[in-house]
Amino acid sequence: MMPVQRDDAAARAELSAATSPWGFVARVLRPGAGRLAVAVVALGAAAVVHMVLPWFLARIVDEGLVARDRGALLSWSLGMFAVSLVNPVCYVIGYRQMALAEAEAQRRTADWLTDRLGEQAGRDGRRAAAGDMVNLVTGDNQATASMHWTVGHGAMNVIAFVLGTVLVWRIHPWLGVTLGLGVVATTLIAGPLLGRLQRRQRDYRDELADLAGQAADVTAGLRVLRGIGGEQRFLRRYRAQSRRLRDSAYRVTDPSSWVQALQQAVPLAYLAAVTWLGARLALSGAISVGELSGAFGYATGLIMYSGSLLGNAHAVVAAHVGAGRLVAAFASGRGVPRGGGEPVHGGDPRDARTGLAVPAGKLTVVVADRTAAAADALRRLAGHDGPDAGVPWGGRPLTAMGPRERRGQVMLLADDDYLFGGGLRDVLNAADDATALTALDTACASDVLVQLGGTLDGAVTDRGRNLSGGQRQRLTLARALAARPPVLLAVEPTSAVDATTEARIAERVAAARRGRTTVVVSSSPLWSAAADHVARFTGAERPAAGGRGGLVVTRARKGAR
Repeated sequence: MMPVQRDDAAARAELSAATSPWGFVARVLRPGAGRLAVAVVALGAAAVVHMVLPWFLARIVDEGLVARDRGALLSWSLGMFAVSLVNPVCYVIGYRQMALAEAEAQRRTADWLTDRLGEQAGRDGRRAAAGDMVNLVTGDNQATASMHWTVGHGAMNVIAFVLGTVLVWRIHPWLGVTLGLGVVATTLIAGPLLGRLQRRQRDYRDELADLAGQAADVTAGLRVLRGIGGEQRFLRRYRAQSRRLRDSAYRVTDPSSWVQALQQAVPLAYLAAVTWLGARLALSGAISVGELSGAFGYATGLIMYSGSLLGNAHAVVAAHVGAGRLVAAFASGRGVPRGGGEPVHGGDPRDARTGLAVPAGKLTVVVADRTAAAADALRRLAGHDGPDAGVPWGGRPLTAMGPRERRGQVMLLADDDYLFGGGLRDVLNAADDATALTALDTACASDVLVQLGGTLDGAVTDRGRNLSGGQRQRLTLARALAARPPVLLAVEPTSAVDATTEARIAERVAAARRGRTTVVVSSSPLWSAAADHVARFTGAERPAAGGRGGLVVTRARKGAR
């Protein structure tokens, strides 16, 4: 039976509560604790089997070969063979559980990053640099999620090392003391190196994020740079940053190479010391030849496990650095409400600053002297600006909804929405092809379909660069319509189209969205003519005493549906 995993939404919410790297790592590991426990048990069993095999070897030598007892030789050999069959089964179970737990953790953290990025951009308008996001989602996320492997392997290594040391001690105390002193010496040497490695890895990750950000910026604006003659300037900046990254990487290799050297040298030192001491004890008659063989087998096994322990320490340093960057990237957004409030019933949604009320199931057009003020009101209504508990949608406040549920219920269509590249079908992301085609027709974007070969498989480049400005705007509107959200809030969705097309879009959107709540910020009389309600802003943001502040008139259109 597979371990039951915790709810993803709750797990993502816990990630936001982390205030330290270790706290973040703990929250990354917690949802996969069931899988991790199975992996630890399975790999622990594999370690026990591995370290017990030399004990069988000692019995084979002493009771079978030295004593010339064929029966004992056969029985101990069969026992050793039977026990060794357990190893591959345990490894398969353990590795499978760790791989699944790590993959789930990476996906969960990537989803959390998406939620946090949206909240941060909505709250203060800041957008994370592309390079930072690439490194956070890939390198830092992977390093943190790999703690599942580190914990599983670490538990296996500790179990094997402790058991091996005990078994060696039982052969002769001096052999056990030798291994114990080796562990202490390794800790004293590796500790300072790991501290230096952690600091330098943090600097290296920061430099790498800066370089990736520059590369993303240059790639996105390469045509513009060539047009204004700025290509060489950015090339020089990129080369300078690349050299700084190279130098930072060299600084990382100093402590890292020493850790790698210890990882290879320390186990060999264990093997040499145990073998030499065991041989002297065997010559003196303190231990038997079989026990010497067993001690050599234990030492050989400890080579692998002690070296792997140093590798685990290296991975822990990388995970701590990655988790620290993930926590710091969105530390400023912890004040955003995260859900869990009680439902609020009664009344239309209303923006407290402007008094804008949104009648449910109607098309409301907001005409503003300053589009930015009306757009800010819609951002607050959409929950992109730390929504108040008094803004309910469908009887529930936005603070009672998680980010994903909120986006599924209330969609904000802004003029700077990103248009991702891909097939037209993927860009629209509709439930089916019929819905996609209907959305294109409603947004008067059928010409986009024709231009891309008359098929939904036609390719749209990143940011829609193979389309005109008007086509990009209409395609973005079609994407929002294809999602069919219960509430659609749009800011100037037709500012780049001609009047005839705008009139058709307004009428078609009004018909297609009948019965669904729609708010459009537009100064065009064509939208006002199609609206059920019209609200006009003068530009003030706070309501005057006893009044509506910037909202000076609200009327219902004659013949409203």
